[in-house]
Amino acid sequence: MTKELLHTDSLDDVLAPEPIIPAAHDPAQPVYRGLGGFYAVERRMAWLMRVILFTAILSLGLLMAAQVFMRYVIASPFLGIEELAPMLALWIYFIGMAYCTRERDHIEGGVLTLITQNRRTVLSVRLFGTVVCLVTVLVFAWFAWDFAAYNLSLNRKSTYMRLPKYIWDFSMVSGFALMILYLTLQAFLEARALITGKGGE
Repeated sequence: MTKELLHTDSLDDVLAPEPIIPAAHDPAQPVYRGLGGFYAVERRMAWLMRVILFTAILSLGLLMAAQVFMRYVIASPFLGIEELAPMLALWIYFIGMAYCTRERDHIEGGVLTLITQNRRTVLSVRLFGTVVCLVTVLVFAWFAWDFAAYNLSLNRKSTYMRLPKYIWDFSMVSGFALMILYLTLQAFLEARALITGKGGE
């Protein structure tokens, strides 16, 4: 059905040229040349992000099961869970957002490649989009940091568990900071591919 709508015999080349991914899955490509040391550190950081995501997702699931058991089986709910669940969910959301940016797994329209297959045009538009995303994330990061700094200065604590509120706030700061890193890297790689003529084929 999709092939008939697009009037193509094959969808294999619809996404060509391929988007440049910030995470170097193939370091031998010319666009990633000279960044081996950076990517050695980045791989460790990505491993830490996966550990945080796995731990937070597992903990949130167990927490929900414990809350159901305590509330409906033994009729003794623990109100601290109402604070811990959103905290874990925030860490999952913001670290997941950064990891998605690393892998360039977010939803993209890809309409441009249906209009033109010109590598230079596609790379230029993608670079422009990356810069717009980067500026937007910088604005959000500034507000996240301002909010976290305010709570930090007041030394606010949660109602039941008496945990510092910055544990919640720094999920936003961490997520946006990592997004800034990966979007900056993506912009650099796209600009390099555009200038050198290598990458993004």
